[in-house]
Amino acid sequence: MSSSSLVAFIIGSGTNVGAGVAATLKENGYKVAVGNRNPTEATDDDYFPVQVDAANKESIFAAFDTVTKALGPVNVVIFNGACPFYVFSHPGISIVMAFAYPPKANDILSLPVEDLSKATNIGVNAFAAAQAALPGFRDPIHKGHPKTFIVTGNVLPFLDVVPASYWALGVQKTIISRLIANASQAYEAEGFQFYFASMVSTEGGLPNIAEEFRASGPTHGKVYWELINNEKQEDWDCRFVKFDADQFYLTADVFLGLQLTANVPLQRLHRVMI
Repeated sequence: MSSSSLVAFIIGSGTNVGAGVAATLKENGYKVAVGNRNPTEATDDDYFPVQVDAANKESIFAAFDTVTKALGPVNVVIFNGACPFYVFSHPGISIVMAFAYPPKANDILSLPVEDLSKATNIGVNAFAAAQAALPGFRDPIHKGHPKTFIVTGNVLPFLDVVPASYWALGVQKTIISRLIANASQAYEAEGFQFYFASMVSTEGGLPNIAEEFRASGPTHGKVYWELINNEKQEDWDCRFVKFDADQFYLTADVFLGLQLTANVPLQRLHRVMI
């Protein structure tokens, strides 16, 4: 593992987004702690595994202590936490979805209160993770280093009406988006950056899970790396599209006055070569 003082902690290190971001950070000299509910053993040259449950605030605080003692103060946090509820089937694949699904189609009130509570608890615990990140951000060892907190988001908080199947996830992400919006201003003077990073379709809506989001780990890794290395806080609401060669950012101003289902011309997007 790297001897660098740069330390990243990924909460929710799955095989897609978490894995893609972890690989990018490791390639760029970071010591990377990968946290999930059931961590696996790692080799000396691998990531540092840590047990953490994004639905449990005590687990989050304990995990930060573990990472800090083992690797040093954390200067980059990726909150990719979710709580799996059901399996989405698609020809040839099976995907565990990280949100509660109402048992009756288009009937949000058929959703068990317990499931909604689990979903919203993830949103509340993003706040706990941000609290736990501050001591590392303020540690003198990270003077001159990036100090960035990124949440894997989506566009649900910005829709007037959320589809019933995504409603609980929308509540969860709305809670987190409010945290990130405020924190991006409150801690700007200290040089801390906060981002709600959402992959979207080329039309600006939710990406197709099976065809776009499922294999988007490398895209997330490249976009998150650029956010981490911003010289100052940019728009906290970062939206991007998956492309093979080019990466396009969709900032909040692009969406003002637009319907998310509209066909957003690519020339109106912020293009960043990667």
